[in-house]
Amino acid sequence: MSAPHDPAAARAGGPDLRPAPRTRFDPFRWVVEHPGWVDLVVFGGGALFLAAFSVLTGSLGWWLLSTFPMVAAGAFLRTRTGGATLVIGILAVLHFVAGQPYVLGDAMIFYALFCATVHGSALARRLALGAAFFGALLQAGAMAASLAVTVHSLGELYEIVLVFAVSLFVGCVAVLGTWAIGRYQHVRVDQLRLARERAAQEVHQREQRTALAVADERARIAREMHDVVAHSLSVIIAQADGGRFIAAQQPEKAQDVLSTIGATGRAALADMRNLLGVLRQDEETSFGPQPGIEMLDELVARVRSAGVRVELRRDGDLATVPHALGLTVFRVVQEALTNVMKHAGPAASVRVELARTGDLLRLDVLDDGRGHDPASDGQGHGLTGMRERIAAFQGELQTGPLPGGGYRVSARIPLRPDAPVPGRTAR
Repeated sequence: MSAPHDPAAARAGGPDLRPAPRTRFDPFRWVVEHPGWVDLVVFGGGALFLAAFSVLTGSLGWWLLSTFPMVAAGAFLRTRTGGATLVIGILAVLHFVAGQPYVLGDAMIFYALFCATVHGSALARRLALGAAFFGALLQAGAMAASLAVTVHSLGELYEIVLVFAVSLFVGCVAVLGTWAIGRYQHVRVDQLRLARERAAQEVHQREQRTALAVADERARIAREMHDVVAHSLSVIIAQADGGRFIAAQQPEKAQDVLSTIGATGRAALADMRNLLGVLRQDEETSFGPQPGIEMLDELVARVRSAGVRVELRRDGDLATVPHALGLTVFRVVQEALTNVMKHAGPAASVRVELARTGDLLRLDVLDDGRGHDPASDGQGHGLTGMRERIAAFQGELQTGPLPGGGYRVSARIPLRPDAPVPGRTAR
């Protein structure tokens, strides 16, 4: 009795405990997948049957015995095409030269031509076809020569020529027919092989696309986690450092510092839960709203609570900015303010300017601190993440120190793909 299938466990990614279904034996499929064994059974059995028949009938002659290896060689025509065809051809020539009667094995000549055309190399195909035509010519000549012994008049000579022509025609038709069937099968086998190769290539390309999609999703999640964690931890660290001095000099204000640390930690936890919710496939999972331009005031207030002077300026119609672009703007501002708290120093002030002019969105984050220290930026996920976010909207991001001190983060993002962006290099 099979184990019951648990749909909930399958949705959760757990193992399916059901036993693998039993596959019934398909004889036709086995025949197609094991041609060597099939040939061995058919032609090996045929050779044994001829041997037994010859012994029982007492018709055991050397020319009849030679048919056994001809039939047995047929078992290797699909796997050892060249050698098996050569064996059959040599034995057939021996029959012809010795002037012995035809035996059943001589019919293997046509099957050898067929297999050489289907499975042999280009050289083997040409040699087999040429040998078959030469054999048809020899056979027609032998039949005409057998009648030439009794020629006594010109009319009988005409009959000999007619026999030669008819025999040659029949032989060539048989050879061409066998070759045509083999050629058709050869083309069909090539088409099936190419179809399998194309299918395998499509599977490989699909796997590559899936791997690239997974890598892109991982990079996106890494950017989100960096933005959320780095900003929140920077605020918490700044509050904790300042809280030590406040607790010693103004104990009554330490409560406000602890409240800010707790609120920042809870906000970071909520952001992480929303982010990790993307990875869940449960249909009942509820996703919280993603931050956008409308939440810049809350972000600025949180940074101000850490002791950084921040000024936020808006200009233009920002209400119609797409939400996806608003999330990018929020994350860029968040990362820029995080870098200010980490690198600009305690007395720095920041000005955040967000303006829309026609179809162009301009974002500038300027500070007057001591500047950005690349050596302390770890692997640079912050700046890389900002560039990738802006590039996703065909925008341009510029970062660098200001002439009079401080640091600048400037982004120009088109609201339409064909909108001009100042400073963009021609492509």
